[in-house]
Amino acid sequence: MALVRNGKLFGRIHYAFVIMVCCCFVQAFGMGLILNCGSLFYVPVCEDLGFLRSEISTYMTGYFIGTTLITPVAGKLLSKYDTRAVMSVAIVVLSGAVMAMSTYHEIWQWQVSGFLVGAAGAGIFVLPSASLIGNWFVKRRGFVYGIVMACSGISAAVFSQVINFIIQTAGWRWAYVFVGAAALVVILPCSLIMRKKPTDLGIAPYGFAESGGGGLPVMRGVSVKVAVVSLAFWCLFVFAGIASFIHGGIEQHMPGYVESIGFTASFAALVVSAESVGSVLDKLVMGWLNDKIGVRRTTIIELVLIAVGIVGFVVFRNPVLLVLSTVLFGVQDSLMSVSLPLLIRDIFGSRNYTQIHAWIRTGVGLFGSFSGVLVGAVYDTSGTFVPAFLGLAVTCLVAAGCVALAYRSRRKLVWETEDAVASAG
Repeated sequence: MALVRNGKLFGRIHYAFVIMVCCCFVQAFGMGLILNCGSLFYVPVCEDLGFLRSEISTYMTGYFIGTTLITPVAGKLLSKYDTRAVMSVAIVVLSGAVMAMSTYHEIWQWQVSGFLVGAAGAGIFVLPSASLIGNWFVKRRGFVYGIVMACSGISAAVFSQVINFIIQTAGWRWAYVFVGAAALVVILPCSLIMRKKPTDLGIAPYGFAESGGGGLPVMRGVSVKVAVVSLAFWCLFVFAGIASFIHGGIEQHMPGYVESIGFTASFAALVVSAESVGSVLDKLVMGWLNDKIGVRRTTIIELVLIAVGIVGFVVFRNPVLLVLSTVLFGVQDSLMSVSLPLLIRDIFGSRNYTQIHAWIRTGVGLFGSFSGVLVGAVYDTSGTFVPAFLGLAVTCLVAAGCVALAYRSRRKLVWETEDAVASAG
């Protein structure tokens, strides 16, 4: 008996939920394990090899350069070719780049691996999940986004403790081997059962009939050429960049900051876990809230919580209050993973979503490429992270302004089908 019949697993479960589960594993062992836990290696590597914090942070500079240059290419590849082939190649490169770091001794080697992680990550945890969930779900799309993206936070919360244990007992080199091997073993099988869109199986997205659609859906949205010259595009470009700058500027240095104010490495790992818990709760709650009040209002709420969390992170020295502030700061992780994809689809539609998303994601790379280095340089010259962190809190106001302006300019955009103009956005 065939496992998949009429677009349903075992003839009962809509294949959209197979896609959702696969995306959960991709985010957990890609974004969560590889990217979100990467800062745990900074202190032990620096202590072992004598690097400065600003030097090891150039690993993320390499990452952002790689994701900036390759994300538009990955968007075209994912749109044109079989998702399974693109993701399978990407995960082999990604895992190899991570495991190779277990053999490194020079800082330029981390920069090369950072570039490869960024380039391959564009085809693993940057674009596919957002595109696939948007294609496969109509009903409760925001909540499903939240579930999928929350898996990266759950993974980081769990694996931060595992990685810290491996580093303490076997050393940071074996910890890199573990991260790369685990990602490959889990993500490669998931990649092989992905399908780009429901029509590949001759079915409609989950919830399409309930939304009033009949037959199979027709993709509608703004053309790429129109989108990239619009004010809304550039507002979201800057918004994505600020979200990346906040993420990279603080998350890369979170363990180092905690240790710099007198706490132990074990407590620093606990703080990383607390940030991940905040990320998980936010993605679930905000994903649900997106369906209830819309992505625009939800994003503004997120930015306020992030600013409050950053200020508390700087002001408080009490362990409990520090952890609570970190939980609030964890909200920032959903800006790029949940809010940005929903904002793009809400403003530009689904027709050319993957390519438009890819181009806007270059803002993530451009801004994020120097965030960790800049914050690290502030620490190296002043001995404190506080001025840089407070500056990042202020950028939340700029990001809120970008969202408001993007929606104000949306009315000028025209949505089209493959053949003709369908309706105004």
